[in-house]
Amino acid sequence: MILLKLIIVEDSEDDALLLSLELKRGGYQVEYLRVETSEELRTALKNDQWDLIISDHVLPDFSAPEALNVLKESGLDLPFIIVSSIIDQDIAVAAMKAGAHDYIMKDNLARLIPLVERALYNSNVKAEGKKALEKLRKSEARFRHIAEHARDIIFRIRLYPDLQAEYITPSVADFIGYTPEEIYNNPNLGFEVIYSEDKDMFTKYMSGEISFEGPIRTRWFHKNGNIICSEQNIVPVYDEQNRLVAFEGIARDITEQVNYEQKLKNSHARIEALSKRILEAIEEERARLARELHDELGQALTAVKLDLQLLNEFIPGDEKSERHLKQSIDLIDFTINLVRRLSVSLRPPALDDMGLLPAIKNMVNGFENRTGIKTILSTNSFTERLAQQVETALYRCVQESLTNIARHSNASSAEVDISKKNGILKVTVSDDGVGFETDKMVVSSEHIGLTGMKERIKLLNGKFKIDSVPSEGTTINIEIPWQSWLKEVKTDESTACR
Repeated sequence: MILLKLIIVEDSEDDALLLSLELKRGGYQVEYLRVETSEELRTALKNDQWDLIISDHVLPDFSAPEALNVLKESGLDLPFIIVSSIIDQDIAVAAMKAGAHDYIMKDNLARLIPLVERALYNSNVKAEGKKALEKLRKSEARFRHIAEHARDIIFRIRLYPDLQAEYITPSVADFIGYTPEEIYNNPNLGFEVIYSEDKDMFTKYMSGEISFEGPIRTRWFHKNGNIICSEQNIVPVYDEQNRLVAFEGIARDITEQVNYEQKLKNSHARIEALSKRILEAIEEERARLARELHDELGQALTAVKLDLQLLNEFIPGDEKSERHLKQSIDLIDFTINLVRRLSVSLRPPALDDMGLLPAIKNMVNGFENRTGIKTILSTNSFTERLAQQVETALYRCVQESLTNIARHSNASSAEVDISKKNGILKVTVSDDGVGFETDKMVVSSEHIGLTGMKERIKLLNGKFKIDSVPSEGTTINIEIPWQSWLKEVKTDESTACR
């Protein structure tokens, strides 16, 4: 049973009981209080909670219109039904306008239950609506409080049928120096203070030519003349015709962030320039040392060898002296070969004279002869000459990779593969050695060679990657956009020809 607590405004206890019995027959558990005066009604409304008021139209000292006034004074919103023996239509209509939900005749109580059910339903719907409105009001108040105290700008801009800022938070004054009122009064102000180079992009966003995907960065002129950088996250609003009619979003001042990013970018550029110059200086010094070893020390050693050979012809046939001379000549030969190898290692002539592939081929052959590690070179018909800095960088990377294989891998075989595809030159150096865990590799004196390789490839706008698994070997992967460097070589050659 549904509990129904009601006030019955009635001077007849019998009529009140009849109403109660009718409601019980309708399935309600009834608790009621009968009142006959305005004071009794005020006290009842003040002291308890009620679901419904049923009132006789006319009492000796009270009436339904007066009861309605008391109910209004209380501020409560309860269903109010009039039950009367005699009531004409005009009076009933007046009572309905005054706030009564409905009325019935006492001799027709069969309509009471449907009227009560409808009145209670309408009251519940109204109460829920009030709760929802109150909840919405509080939510809007919280949002407004948060929005109006937020550092970021929250805004809604109407585009159709005319341009108008419908909402913008007070933080806009700190952002660009203009108050919300100034922007409301001048709808074009927001566009006028956009940095000139960003206006075209912003216009395309507003016209729907560019979609609002991801953050949008624009620059603005502050009222004081300073340039402000901002980042907006914007949500477009479309009407039923799929027409862009407004956009809403949040804007944030990122001037400090942009300045920091620019400083960081400049710092990286300086570091890259310094790194490039260091690598160039290293190569220049290696070339100089290679020339001195080959031209000066090599020639000096050759001269000493010739003198010793000539001296051997004038020394009498002393077996001991001949043996010492021969040992000296052999030592000179060994030193000359050592100087030649060092000279080639510092700056192989083949790299400058014949290019990358012949130089790497000589390197691979020498590596296999010195270490005994079987090494395969695959070039896939790549024969092009590249810019000197590219050929030097790739040669040094392969050289460093083979050196690491000899020192650390304990490998029995290795492979160097050079191929081109879709404008990318790919160089891989792999071995079947012990491998290592790449995620545990740290920059140290043992890995400075790998760091140098990464830096060389980075300066060529390329990619460098190490793949290695313990007991499964290591692979060095290098990729560079070789065609741009090839064009540079062609340009140099044609210029040289002229």
